[in-house]
Amino acid sequence: MNKLSKAGEQKAMLALETAIQHANTGMDPSDAIVKAAQEAQLEAPMVQRLVEAFNVSKSLNHFKKSAGSARAATFPIASSESIMAELFPPEPDTPAKEAAAALHPEAPAFEAFLMEKEAAETTAIELPPMVDHSPEAYERDPAYAAKKAIDEHSNLVGLHKAAEQAARTVYWNMLAAIDKAAGYFKSLDATEPFDMVEKRAYATYGPTAAKLMDAIVQVGGLDDRRVNVKRAAAEDLGTQQMIFDTSVEPYNHVGDAMLFAREISRISKEAAAIADTIDEHAVSNVHLLPPRDVKESLARRTAKEASAPEVEALYCSIKRDVPQRRSA
Repeated sequence: MNKLSKAGEQKAMLALETAIQHANTGMDPSDAIVKAAQEAQLEAPMVQRLVEAFNVSKSLNHFKKSAGSARAATFPIASSESIMAELFPPEPDTPAKEAAAALHPEAPAFEAFLMEKEAAETTAIELPPMVDHSPEAYERDPAYAAKKAIDEHSNLVGLHKAAEQAARTVYWNMLAAIDKAAGYFKSLDATEPFDMVEKRAYATYGPTAAKLMDAIVQVGGLDDRRVNVKRAAAEDLGTQQMIFDTSVEPYNHVGDAMLFAREISRISKEAAAIADTIDEHAVSNVHLLPPRDVKESLARRTAKEASAPEVEALYCSIKRDVPQRRSA
């Protein structure tokens, strides 16, 4: 997949937040993404990226808010095919189809009509039963339950790795934005005083902006007296109510860094929820999963100073206390 530009990436992230808001109000996920994509005027590659990010966020949120058997329940996700078909309908690929579409835009494709007609005629035929009795129940493979538990564990681990990778990617994007903001104040072309930007950022984003501005000072070495950067007084923070224009420097870099910081916080919380789910799943399937997976989860749930023999003893104790599941 082609890498999105900086402006395209921010545009897609804002559209993702809008789609999540629409979905939280009860709108169908696919309809929510279609509406958000139309409002943001996203192109096809950006829409595809938006669908993938929405479904990952939907899955992470499900695991975060569900517990026990409820985590295995199904939930609606966005359909990439239906979204792309609605936003970017295919053009007729032959002169005959193009002419037919121009004459009868309301009529379905002739091939689809024939398929529906054939399906309706086929289902109308009543076929005689092939057997005169119900088939007997077969004995399930004893390894079925273990394979199912191992597959579930692998899927959870993969989901956790994807969340951690997403957090790392957004983190590096945030550092890049901080570097650009610091570079602005160190350049000779800087026209906006640091204390004015700091007060406006605090008034726009709240106390979180104070930590971000501290990071800009630290990363850029702006506390050096030779740089001649003046900080805003604590009592002045939040009193500046002028517009925070994210279309010009250095406000665009500060705004990008704040957006990335919020995404890092959200993804990190979801990754932590998945990690807890992995550990709960491992302990509840102690007889089905490989000992290594269970012991790793036990080591994370116990104190950091716990030694390997202590984890081994805890593992053996749980195996004795938890009844072994039947592979029925």
